[in-house]
Amino acid sequence: MNINSDAEFEFIFNLYHSKLLHIANNYVIKKEEAEEIVQEAFIKLWQKRRDLNLQPNKINDYLFIMVKNGCLDHLRKKKRQLSLHGPTQQIEDRINYNALSDDVATSIIAKELTEQIVQAIDLLPPRCKNVFVKSRVEGLNHKEISEKLQISTKTIESHMGKALKHMRFHLQEYLHLF
Repeated sequence: MNINSDAEFEFIFNLYHSKLLHIANNYVIKKEEAEEIVQEAFIKLWQKRRDLNLQPNKINDYLFIMVKNGCLDHLRKKKRQLSLHGPTQQIEDRINYNALSDDVATSIIAKELTEQIVQAIDLLPPRCKNVFVKSRVEGLNHKEISEKLQISTKTIESHMGKALKHMRFHLQEYLHLF
C-alpha cells in the first residue's frame, strides 16, 4: 500500500492516532513521552509512505508494531537510567517493559483494533463498500477501480468521500474511548 495523498494520510492519522496514543500511554508513564512515540511512528510512516508495500488491511499492524517498538526503545533507555529514579519508577518501568514484550497481548490488541475497522467497513452501503475495499484493501488506484467497475473516476471520488466520512462517523465512538 502506498499512501498517495495527504487526505489518505490524514485519514490514517485520524483513525489510528488516539488508539496508538492510548496503547503508548499504557506502557509509558508520561503522556508527553507517549505522544512523542506516536508522533515518531507517524513521521516514519510519512517518510516511507510511497515505498510501503503493505496490504491496506495491514496498516493497523504496521503502526501498532512501530508504536510497540518505540515504547520498547523508550523503556530500554529508561532501564539504563534506572539509577536516577526511585524504586517505584523502576518497578513500573520493568512491569511496562515486560507487558509490552508479551507478543500474545500485543497480538490480541492488534486483532481487536482490526475487528473494529472490519465491522465499520461492513456497515458501508454496498457500492461504497465495494469501491472502498478495492481502494484500501486491494490497493487499487481510482483509475484502476474506474476501469474494473466501469464507472467514472468522479464517481469513485464521490464514493470514497462518502466511505471515509462514514468510517469516521462509525469509528468516532471507538476512537474517543482511546
